[in-house]
Amino acid sequence: MSPSLQRTLRELRLPALVALSVIVVAASVWSTRQIEQSRITAQSVQSVCSRLVDEAFGLDGARTPDNVLLTRLLVHRSRCTGDPTYVDQVRRLMLNVQRVDDARALLAEAERSHAFARDGLAAQRAWVDLEEARQALRSGDARRAADLRARLVATTNRLRAAWPEWAPPYALLAELERSAPVEPVAAPTVTENAYALERAAHRRLTTGAIVRSLNIQQACAAVFALATLAMLGFGIALGGVIASVGMRRMPTVSVANAKEGYVELAGTLHLPPRADAVIAPLSHAPGVWYAIESNFGSRGSHAGRERSAQRILLRDATGEVAIDPAGADVRTRHVHGNGRFAPYHRETERTLREGDTAYVVGELALSRSRTGAIERSVRAPEDGRPLLVSNYTEAELIWQERIWIWSGVFLSVLAVAALLWGYLQRYEVRVVP
Repeated sequence: MSPSLQRTLRELRLPALVALSVIVVAASVWSTRQIEQSRITAQSVQSVCSRLVDEAFGLDGARTPDNVLLTRLLVHRSRCTGDPTYVDQVRRLMLNVQRVDDARALLAEAERSHAFARDGLAAQRAWVDLEEARQALRSGDARRAADLRARLVATTNRLRAAWPEWAPPYALLAELERSAPVEPVAAPTVTENAYALERAAHRRLTTGAIVRSLNIQQACAAVFALATLAMLGFGIALGGVIASVGMRRMPTVSVANAKEGYVELAGTLHLPPRADAVIAPLSHAPGVWYAIESNFGSRGSHAGRERSAQRILLRDATGEVAIDPAGADVRTRHVHGNGRFAPYHRETERTLREGDTAYVVGELALSRSRTGAIERSVRAPEDGRPLLVSNYTEAELIWQERIWIWSGVFLSVLAVAALLWGYLQRYEVRVVP
């Protein structure tokens, strides 16, 4: 395989990873939207009795008296007391026209037909208690009103404890608060606003309530963010694996025994003969190489980079090799900042110094000088593989890559776990009776 083709394939790795990430993220968001749409469709499916309720209200429901609407619905009572939508609407109308006993009888029929779960039926009866308390107060029976309202508060507190995200208990409390100033004799003590309690219940993270309170757009945005983090972590971990495996698979050879090609060398760094030391601009320390990165603007949006171009010698016990630093990935212990971090101009200096123990991976070329001596030089390979120069040891570099691997794995696992947890909380947890 030619070096140009190898370089092309290596350059395509990043675009391929980006494309894979886009596909995964897009698929995750699309799947979430499909699930949400299917939930909406399932919730919009009406039973026969629900359609009868809509027909009874018709186009003039807002202008039709409640007793007329109730008469229309009671025609279907014998076959619809097992439908929760029908029973709820008829109960509302009965209480609007103050037929409390009829409402209790209707709920008794609904209980026998298993229209509601136990707590759903308790909420329905709590509405009847509230209306009966009002009637008792108007008739002068304050004690009866107080007993009914106390029972109502106990019911709503129990329902809120069992189903903290269910709306009816808060609606009951809100109605109780609304009527309390008008009926002070029978009003129970309410210490917290019902709407504040409901908002707090829907914002809880530990119970997953905040996940269930998201709308479709917010849910898709959350999935997009978490899927992107998962793929970012995957990319970080993959890059660390490729780098560490590459270093571990290559044997370190001596300069004299190294053959042409991609090699791994170790030794100490030195200046070429008769070459002046490279002076770092910020620290003014003499060395063999430096790089300056300047960031301008409050967010570092304008970056400038400057690197020395003078060759470096790597020397071991068997010989020396010249390193062309052009295009090198340099990892160094010597990092210096100018201290101006607030807020518009920051500069970071990285240097390699004379005598540093060095680890080098790059393309070795051999040639003969005019005197017939063999000259060795290392440069960035044409096939796209990296030229790495570092004053860290190979073991230290591999450890750094392991940190990146575990950081990427942790980020990916955390994001995937959050996605799974969010899915279970939003689609599998029951929040209504």
